[in-house]
Amino acid sequence: MDKLCGFVAPSGAKAYFFTGERYIRYDVEADGADEGYPLAIADQWPGLFEADIDAALPWSDGSVFFFRGDECLSYDIENGTVLDGPRPIAEMWPGLFESGIDAAILWGSGNAYFFSGEEYQEFDGATGQIDPEAKSVADDWPGAFPRIETALWWPSGNPYIFSGDEYARLDPDDGSVAEDFPRPVADWPGLPIGPLAEDPPEPVAPDGPTGSARSVRDFFPEFSAPLEGRLPYLYQDVKGLVTTGVGNLVDSPEEAAALPFVHKDTGTPATRAEIVAEWHRIKDAPDLAKKGHLAAKAIHTLELPDAAIDELVRKRFDVNEARLSAFFPGWADWPADARLGAHSIAWTGSFFPTRWPGFNAAANAGRWEEAAAQSHLREDGNPGLAPRNRANLRLFRNAAAVVGRGLDRSLIYYPAAL
Repeated sequence: MDKLCGFVAPSGAKAYFFTGERYIRYDVEADGADEGYPLAIADQWPGLFEADIDAALPWSDGSVFFFRGDECLSYDIENGTVLDGPRPIAEMWPGLFESGIDAAILWGSGNAYFFSGEEYQEFDGATGQIDPEAKSVADDWPGAFPRIETALWWPSGNPYIFSGDEYARLDPDDGSVAEDFPRPVADWPGLPIGPLAEDPPEPVAPDGPTGSARSVRDFFPEFSAPLEGRLPYLYQDVKGLVTTGVGNLVDSPEEAAALPFVHKDTGTPATRAEIVAEWHRIKDAPDLAKKGHLAAKAIHTLELPDAAIDELVRKRFDVNEARLSAFFPGWADWPADARLGAHSIAWTGSFFPTRWPGFNAAANAGRWEEAAAQSHLREDGNPGLAPRNRANLRLFRNAAAVVGRGLDRSLIYYPAAL
């Protein structure tokens, strides 16, 4: 099996595994790879190493460190932006293996461990220093693989290590391999990572490729989550506007008070006064927008349950659906990928569709390649829009292929590229 690299996102809901130039997103609760993967790293992670990532290390501030060769960079996975680097490992992690590492893991204690060949080094979370002495994996990690290729701390509280086509669970107290391990990597649905999902899918009939019969409404939350993130707490977006969920604007304390927030520590419902106070605290926090929405994670006290986030997404989608169907005369006949693309633009606001004459003219005429060229959102001051622009481009180009090849307009072909 090719070299594997993986980490769990700070939210704990998703994990990501990388091999070569491709990756999968793994649903922690469902215990399996999400539909539509693998995808190309280069298409979905702007600024990240496009292939052959050696190791990934999620950090306590919500960022993730990625290592390749003798370089490292820090990445904001929620916004899809590079925070620092790439720079030599020797600059970013003084005292660490300068030639590169095979794996890294942030332990529950706050210490981090870096593996290279048959040795490892320890980062002391209390002092912020790396012990320059490399130690033997065989001596200190009982039963571990001679060479660890990836390591990650699972939300269940168990660390896992991978090597070749095998994996093992470790004891979180002493790092020893648990009983009945190692086991085959194939226990993890979606691993080993197969060919890119963006390649045209195999046809099930002579007349065209397969597509999903799910409605745009049902598919939209899955489409939006990697582009917007999914956060249960209030935060400031890049414009300083209070937001929550999957990019849902909460423009006033009254709007916030209408949502069923609960205390993050106890799960008990928050009072109206507590929700209003939380909104003002987030809104008035200095420089919160500049620091990115992960900054609010450290200071928030209230959260929305998953069901409430889903309901927020559905309600906003329905409002947009009514507006778009009334604006575009031929809306019902649009290919599903085109309707998904229009919803994607509308989700950002951007005065869509009233101030998009070029797009509107192309879409109303069914010129989907032209609509693709007119679908670009301005990324000035918001580089996190780059992945959405790439997704929109693919959606409208898919629509052109659907019409040109006479495929079923009711099916969603994204994330495949027709």
